[in-house]
Amino acid sequence: MVFCGRPSKGCHACRAKKTKCDAVPTGCTQCSNAGRKCPGYRSQVDLIFREETKNVIKKAKVKHEKAKQKGAELVSLNSTNSCSTTPSPYSSRGNSPRDVVKASQFNQVISVNYLNITPSIEDRATSFFLSNYVIGDNGPTRGHLDLLSDLYESDSIDDNLVSAVQAVGLAGYAHSAKAPHLINQARAQYAKSLQLTNTALQSPTAVKRDSTLLAILILGIFETITGCNQKSMKAWAEHIHGAAAVVKLRGPEAIKKNGGIRLLAQVTSSLLISCIQRDIPLPEYIIEITEFAEKEMTNVDPAWIAQRIMIDYTSFNARYYAGYYSDSQELLDDAEALDERFLAFFTNIPKGWEFTIVQTDKDPDVVFDGYYHVYYDHWVAQIWNAIRELRILLNETIREVLLKDFTSPVPSLLGSEYAERFQICTEIIYHLQAEILASVPQHMGYVSRNSGHTQLWSGFEKDGFGTDFPTIRFSGGYFLIWPLFLVGNLRLSTPEVRAFCVKNLRYVGTQMGIQHANLLATIVEQKIPVTVWNEQRPQLSGRILDEDSATPNENQNQGMEYSQTIPV
Repeated sequence: MVFCGRPSKGCHACRAKKTKCDAVPTGCTQCSNAGRKCPGYRSQVDLIFREETKNVIKKAKVKHEKAKQKGAELVSLNSTNSCSTTPSPYSSRGNSPRDVVKASQFNQVISVNYLNITPSIEDRATSFFLSNYVIGDNGPTRGHLDLLSDLYESDSIDDNLVSAVQAVGLAGYAHSAKAPHLINQARAQYAKSLQLTNTALQSPTAVKRDSTLLAILILGIFETITGCNQKSMKAWAEHIHGAAAVVKLRGPEAIKKNGGIRLLAQVTSSLLISCIQRDIPLPEYIIEITEFAEKEMTNVDPAWIAQRIMIDYTSFNARYYAGYYSDSQELLDDAEALDERFLAFFTNIPKGWEFTIVQTDKDPDVVFDGYYHVYYDHWVAQIWNAIRELRILLNETIREVLLKDFTSPVPSLLGSEYAERFQICTEIIYHLQAEILASVPQHMGYVSRNSGHTQLWSGFEKDGFGTDFPTIRFSGGYFLIWPLFLVGNLRLSTPEVRAFCVKNLRYVGTQMGIQHANLLATIVEQKIPVTVWNEQRPQLSGRILDEDSATPNENQNQGMEYSQTIPV
């Protein structure tokens, strides 16, 4: 892999005509003015590193052949000259013991150099991570960890982030290349990144660097990939809450930096998962910084609007489980108001967010109930699923409240409208459950609108190593594990749905090497309670983690470090 510089962000038509492209996500203005359909844009992340091994090998071979020819000409010339005199035993330079050794050394150098053009295992790990877990900001919404590519291009990436990327890359590459011995190397890089990150947390300046925050997030991904027990689920949450603490230290000013809002959204999306799992609200400072960030925006991304509704749901959910609601009607009113906001997001989607429904009777192992969805990419699909998940949980809460009242000695929710509402909630849950399952093929890499593939390209159990298939990113499986876990764990789930979720979680675990998928499959299959969610909220040790403390200052991070242990 070689770094190829910053590639053009223009569409194919503008690059071919060598005209400046404004790269509008929904289609560039130049194509619109010319009356043609904009062909779309290349993923910037995929273009950062390009496979050049064959070209380098070819050049090396040509150079080697020229060197051999030149050496042969010299030997021939020396042999001719030696015929005119009486030669000594070593008069020919090409035949002297010293020159024989030199020739041998020369061939060894050529051989060593030839081998060295192969990318190092660290380079392969980095490339693996970038190609599988970084999604460029080239679609209808922001990408996933796309700020990382900017840091690599600007050469402003710190060692703790380099080690974190290599740790995840090595863990993934170890599975992909069937080289389990690399796991130990991955854990060593994880430990190194953890140590360097703890050092960065002691510095008033380093703690605010983008590399520090990204490193913590990526260390969380490492836990998801390698963790085989519930303790690793807690370790993941510790990383996420640690990242939230760093956001507090960075303060609102970090939002104004390039990529600051994207980093905040990245932390918040993971933090939402952890808080919902534990039925607790988001830290107040995260909500305040989010509100500040929204005021700084000129154009509000639809994904940001979705996240804002998710934040409000998290607050509602925490109030419900904390016993805030004494009046069932008040709870139902708040829940239905939230549900209307979720529904409004579904019905007012902008261009690029729509999906295609494809009917098929093929591959029932990966296609549930004879149809699947095709989205712009699996990042957009993931955002759709996140909204569906919370809407499922919301309607489960409504059902729970109604059912509890229906069976109480003195029910307060009388009238046919409540029974009707109970039935509507049930139908909504079944519908959203099916919609999540319809996203499985694209998350698995079986279909892709981006590459023109809207038909399944191989059977579920086949290797599918053909030349005409969509690019598979392991992040697709990474985004899929929690939606599948939720659907499989629902009280309303049928045995068929549960079995489908378990099978696909196992597939993500065994084929993509994401070990949390295997763990969640076992939890769903055996109906095991997740006890770590009932424990005290995961935190970092140190004063910074007191959420009610005063506004952070330059010295508040002193003594802050991870209580994280290295997985074995």
